[in-house]
Amino acid sequence: MIILASQSPRRKELLARILKGKPFLAIRSDFDERTIREKDCAKLVLLEAKGKAKDLSTKRKGDFVIGADTMVVFKGEQLGKPKDKSEAIMMLEALQAHEHTVLTGYVIAKDGEILKEDIVSSVVYIEPMDDRVIWKYVYTGSPLDKAGGYGIQDADYIHAELREGYMENVMGLPIREIERDLRELKAL
Repeated sequence: MIILASQSPRRKELLARILKGKPFLAIRSDFDERTIREKDCAKLVLLEAKGKAKDLSTKRKGDFVIGADTMVVFKGEQLGKPKDKSEAIMMLEALQAHEHTVLTGYVIAKDGEILKEDIVSSVVYIEPMDDRVIWKYVYTGSPLDKAGGYGIQDADYIHAELREGYMENVMGLPIREIERDLRELKAL
């Protein structure tokens, strides 16, 4: 069985694309990301993905567990999920009319052992936004559970240009690399 260490609707949808009808479970990991103290953004997303995958894979013997973590990096600073609406507004105001990097670290583990790991990077440009649009978007609630305070798929509000990488990575799961790794592991 393949287990996704996440309850994210976007990650579930993306993993379903890879598995093409094959059943999988999506289970939230008990790993506490706040225990990690790492300043380097790439190392941090990978450590958080490892924590989630290892935690769940020790409890789900024989299963392949996928852990992932996504972060927006803007001017060298980490932008995770906003704590509240005002922080989401601040993030969107800062990101608009600029490029930023989206990093997703992922890990595939089995029985507590890391089998595959990688960090995938994409570059996104968000077009300038009117203050009314930012407020309207934030008050939908959608930005509150997304790194950087936005979802690239929320095209009614966010007009973004993908300058490097690919959309699924920005949405939180680098499906090309994960599919390749699952095939190499004979999990598909």
